[in-house]
Parts: sequence; structure tokens; C-alpha cells
Amino acid sequence: MSSRLIPVYMPKYGMTMTEGTIIAWLKAEGDTIAAGEPLLSVETEKINTDVESPASGRLVEIAAEEGTSVPVGTIIAYLELVGGTGG
Repeated sequence: MSSRLIPVYMPKYGMTMTEGTIIAWLKAEGDTIAAGEPLLSVETEKINTDVESPASGRLVEIAAEEGTSVPVGTIIAYLELVGGTGG
């Protein structure tokens, strides 16, 4: 059985968004998650929204803490995919 890490990035919502603030992680390190399931809540200048998991797997590392403002495109977490396909 193989495994691989998939980075989760701060997404960009809208043309002018440059950063987002992590309001809450909805999963903890070690939790499993399905692709499309809400992973965290983010606040921007214009919206509050949940960020969906890009793949199914296990959350192995949270790289940005709640309350942190993070530039768009920054890695905020890592998922581990086990077995083969990933979302």
C-alpha cells in the first residue's frame, strides 16, 4: 500500500483577494475526510466560507493556526492519501 501527501492551499475567492483568515479548523490532525467535505472556515474582506477538502484521506498536518491571516496560495495543511486514487 502506498501513501502520498497532498498540500491544501489557501484558496482565492475573487479577483482582489490576497489573503484569508483561518476562523476554525473543522477537522483535527489524524481525522479522516472525504473529498468535498468542509475542512476549515475562512474569512476574507468580503465573505466567510468553508473550504472543502481537495481529496479523500487523513489530515496529517495543520500548517496554519486558527486566527492566522494567510496569503492566497500558501500551504495551510497536508492530507495523506492511502492506497491509490485520491479524490
